[in-house]
Amino acid sequence: MKHAKSVLIATTVLSILVVSCSERSESGSQQGVTQEMIRNEETLNEKLAGKIGNWVEKGVECYGIVITTFQDGRTVGKSVKCKVMSIGRDKVKMKAIENVSLMESIGCDAIGLSYGDTWWETEGDIFQTRKEADEYLLRKGWLIK
Repeated sequence: MKHAKSVLIATTVLSILVVSCSERSESGSQQGVTQEMIRNEETLNEKLAGKIGNWVEKGVECYGIVITTFQDGRTVGKSVKCKVMSIGRDKVKMKAIENVSLMESIGCDAIGLSYGDTWWETEGDIFQTRKEADEYLLRKGWLIK
């Protein structure tokens, strides 16, 4: 009976060790996958990287654009100072760090962005300076002051 009890205890201890080691191994492999995913998420795809450039990184202050198209087909826009919050493969998360209104008048809803508003930039309309953003809007015929 003593022998059977010893075998049972040894088997139980061995089982606990195997489970414990396999959990550590899985945890380590999950960390590797997570770190690899993070690295991939911070690398823009070639198309977007080609349009934006290699200067974009998390925390950088830059300029985006806010545009609206009216029912008559007219499009207007302004530049907005913003900050890069995160970078994904196909998009850049931006946060407005100033208020921009495209249209303010009595009885009309304000159209624009408020300080703290965030959006995912997928078109690559991110510029290092306000001058670059405004020149882009001017070329398109969208710039309003």
